[in-house]
Amino acid sequence: MQLDIKGVSINSKPRKDGRYQGYYQKDGDKYYIYGKTREEVEKKILQLVKKGKLPRSKKTTVPTLEDWFERWFTLYKKPNVKANTIEAIQASAKVIIPALGKKPINQIQADDIQKFLLSLKSERKRDICRAYLEQCFKKAYLQGMIKLNPCATIEIKKHIYKHRYALTIQEQNFLIEHIKGTVMEPLINFLLATGLRIGEALALQYGDIDFLKKTVSVNKNVIFIHGKRIVQDSPKTAAGVRTIPVPDFALRFLDQSREKNTAVFPFTYNAVRLTLYRFSKEHNISVTAHVLRHTYATRLEEAGISPKLKQYLLGHSSLIMTQNTYTDIQSGYVERESATIRSVFDINSDTKN
Repeated sequence: MQLDIKGVSINSKPRKDGRYQGYYQKDGDKYYIYGKTREEVEKKILQLVKKGKLPRSKKTTVPTLEDWFERWFTLYKKPNVKANTIEAIQASAKVIIPALGKKPINQIQADDIQKFLLSLKSERKRDICRAYLEQCFKKAYLQGMIKLNPCATIEIKKHIYKHRYALTIQEQNFLIEHIKGTVMEPLINFLLATGLRIGEALALQYGDIDFLKKTVSVNKNVIFIHGKRIVQDSPKTAAGVRTIPVPDFALRFLDQSREKNTAVFPFTYNAVRLTLYRFSKEHNISVTAHVLRHTYATRLEEAGISPKLKQYLLGHSSLIMTQNTYTDIQSGYVERESATIRSVFDINSDTKN
């Protein structure tokens, strides 16, 4: 007897235990049949097909979101991202899993995710959770675990981050004067003079400073997780590896005799934040490490530094980021240059049309 039925297959040779194996496939599931001979397996399958009855085999279990999220994180994210991203994903999981984790991923609908995201009061937390859910479900969709990606039809208003203004020259000078003699004076002046990200600055070692050429080599980043200092081998982006000129007023605070592997600024994020927070509160001037970086970018703009050079100095992979996000045109600078601006468009009264 020879079966010619779609979805049916029978081994031509016996298994190691002497039995023959065949299966009948329906709706993507395989139902296995065994017999002493190949003919016996064929008969059993034919009888089941005629009767419309099939033995129940163990179907592939669709994982819950909790199980799949952990698998996605362990296999695809953890080996490929930096420690701070790992911490961010783990923090998001603590919010996502209690709300949606027990449901199989093929039963989670767009409405479920929409309601969950809308329940989050923090817009920043909402954006982060949405990003990781989208990545997680996209991977499940690409692997054929779900037929539709529920994140594809989500509609959530994107959080608009507050624009961080740069310090005016007067505010910058006031800050420099106020921090004189404090333990943070060398770091704050260095940030104003170089525009480094705080993680890049705290990762610096004396071997990165060339006192002869008056430059700093930016090639590392530092993060703090649960109070533990972790130095990463590369800055935030590939473009972050760069060499920046350092003015004398920032170098004069540094000790050229220190060992090359000694940290230039042995502080924590929290120590820097607290210092700038106290200054901001006392003087009603909003100052953060990011504001200092923004201030550096603005001073470059005021000095007429070209956009491409600014992009390099700031370690940006995108010129759009440099121009749209990190550059302010201060009103004081406009006032100082008003005469020059007007002269560009002044028409000589003696000129005849």
